[in-house]
Amino acid sequence: MREFLVFLSKMLLSFNVKYIFTKEIGLEYNMFDYNQYKSLTERADWRGICELNGIHFDSFGTNKEFAALPKYLESGEVVFALASGLMKQTGTSNFSDSGVNTWLVVLTSERFLFMDAALLTSSIDTQTVRLDKIQAISASQGFLLGKISIDLGSRLIVVDNCEKEAVKVMADLANKWLREKEKGFVPPQENSDDKERKVDDLHERVKPPIVETPKISRTSATIVAGLFGLSGLHDFNWGEKGRGYVKWGLFAFLFLLNKNDHYIISSLILSVLCFWVLSDLICICDGSFFKDKESTPVAKGLNDFFALIYFVVAIKLLVSAGFDFMDDRKKDTGKLASTREIVDTYNQNEAVAEKTFDGTRLSIGGPVRSVEKDFWGDYVVKFEGLGGINIFNLGSKVTEIELTFPKKQAEKLNTVRKGDGLIANCIGRGLSLGTYSADKCSVKQIYKRQQKRK
Repeated sequence: MREFLVFLSKMLLSFNVKYIFTKEIGLEYNMFDYNQYKSLTERADWRGICELNGIHFDSFGTNKEFAALPKYLESGEVVFALASGLMKQTGTSNFSDSGVNTWLVVLTSERFLFMDAALLTSSIDTQTVRLDKIQAISASQGFLLGKISIDLGSRLIVVDNCEKEAVKVMADLANKWLREKEKGFVPPQENSDDKERKVDDLHERVKPPIVETPKISRTSATIVAGLFGLSGLHDFNWGEKGRGYVKWGLFAFLFLLNKNDHYIISSLILSVLCFWVLSDLICICDGSFFKDKESTPVAKGLNDFFALIYFVVAIKLLVSAGFDFMDDRKKDTGKLASTREIVDTYNQNEAVAEKTFDGTRLSIGGPVRSVEKDFWGDYVVKFEGLGGINIFNLGSKVTEIELTFPKKQAEKLNTVRKGDGLIANCIGRGLSLGTYSADKCSVKQIYKRQQKRK
């Protein structure tokens, strides 16, 4: 789940993040900035190293790894580049680890360091590849994300779903550094005043990738995003107003579509909004949505709760849209079945009944017992002579037949009264707990009780 959410969030935010470094200010990474890399490493300023390389600081799913990185660096080791992505477990991993996990990849002056923090504990898995053991380094950039491949001869290490600019920078820096080491690279000497002046000048020229925002409780931001995220309220407060206006516009458009019974398109738009808010929740928990103090256990718990809700709702909406699309393609079988025929067929041969009345579009008719509304505002028609208290229906497999009509059928159904005859075209959903149900119904004909008597 964690890896899927990381991958999804990177894809969504790749449309929003503006890389304002290399193209706008002409800043380039090179080995002559060795002392700046060294100074930033000593201060554990990983954001500054990314800015020096002209790339976006990516901490999706690797916030704990960044916090632990200083403890795993050797004395005098200098960090040149960082990237986070997905990597398969190897033969050196723990037995309990399986599948694909989120790893932090660090290029230093001595090695490639791979770090993976446990989800619920403080333990860290690490792997190290010394630079002199590497035979080839390559980067591959896709439409949104990229991957870096490290060839050791005996095996290939691949880290996928990284920021595509980060993999290019890492591969270029690694190849440049290997050439410098072959030439016998000697770090340039620099006095402390020049060193501080360069670092200060760097931070003046480079705009941070995440805008500084007022201090706010991470818990409050999580609650606002979790409860009102679809309307973009959290973006208006702590994010970008542009994204908030887009969310609000989509939400209003969604309301109009749903009101006019365009269920497939509205479900797709709502699922996109759910995934978008899910991405924002991950950013809030990760700390990249705004700069703030570390998350509290309450904030993390709320974040996980809301993230799970949005994920489940989004998947349900996509599945529902798929079923609606297939239902719209179902052709009418032309069959007209009475409520009594449905009951008798299920009682005599349930297999035949399922084949005849389940998953097909047909017409169903019978005397109306009641017209009700369900939780979603749709209309439900129930028929007479089938209730569980009917003594003539004891032992029957079908105790109730319910037809569900969308809200647009309200005008026709408002004329239906108890005892009237109703014929409707529906998609049968089969028998469940004694109730045969059908939905996506439309009224074909209504026989008033007075007409029946005549």
